[in-house]
Amino acid sequence: MATLSSSLASPPYPFAFAPDIIRAHQKDAYFQGLLTNQLTDLHRRLLGARSAHAWSTESRTLADLIYLSLTTLLGNRTLGEEYCGLVQVEASPSPSNPDHGRRLPSIQRRAAYIAGSILLPYGLAKLLPAIRARIRTRLQRDLARAEARAQSSSSDANLKGGGKPATQTWSYKIQTYLLTNLSTLTSPAPVHALSLALFYFSGSYYELAKRLTGLRYIFTSRTQTGDAGEPSADRAGYELLGVLLVVQMSVQAYLHVRSTLASSQLASRERNAGGAGSEVGRLAS
Repeated sequence: MATLSSSLASPPYPFAFAPDIIRAHQKDAYFQGLLTNQLTDLHRRLLGARSAHAWSTESRTLADLIYLSLTTLLGNRTLGEEYCGLVQVEASPSPSNPDHGRRLPSIQRRAAYIAGSILLPYGLAKLLPAIRARIRTRLQRDLARAEARAQSSSSDANLKGGGKPATQTWSYKIQTYLLTNLSTLTSPAPVHALSLALFYFSGSYYELAKRLTGLRYIFTSRTQTGDAGEPSADRAGYELLGVLLVVQMSVQAYLHVRSTLASSQLASRERNAGGAGSEVGRLAS
């Protein structure tokens, strides 16, 4: 390990390419799945099938935590990394000199990666429903108050020709938008999709946790690359997948904006029609 650490800064150890990173990740996922099945089977034998099903998420999280604690946390390579000939290193702090500072990650950074890839997603999955419920309750209460104020002051506003109703203010519109799209706005899926698109273009960070902790892969053999350090034919990048993913996200964003604008225009027409009807009724009386 000391010999490898002292020689990581030399040019013969290039950064890994996207296909090998994905292959290593898939290999690790396979072994993590085997460990999850073993823990689930043990849980079922001890506490029954109902308990094993209820705690399936915890079993998977525990299996992933055990797997990375016995490999990454201890400074060892995972089975997927060994299979693909990869070594995890800290990203270079100097873009102008990428070979400088390429060293094995410290235990603090390895622990941060494990926490970010396993514990943080698990915690968010448990906390997000409660957070969404509190935000939704607050928004519904604020919107109900605004609608009540608008109804109580609608007759005075019509007589005086005064200011804008409470249901037409920007604050009301923003709160309505947040309430309608609360699940989408608080979902981590768009962030992961953006990180994956960046990986397809750059081939640097397949996982968001590795991007946040600055961990990259290098090859331990020069035979993994072609001429001038370029990827060989069987290690071509995934730029096309990146383009397709960006197109997909752009289409989804366009459809979301169009749907939001259409809903806003429809609500505005309904309010105007309701206001005109109340005005006609007032004049007729």
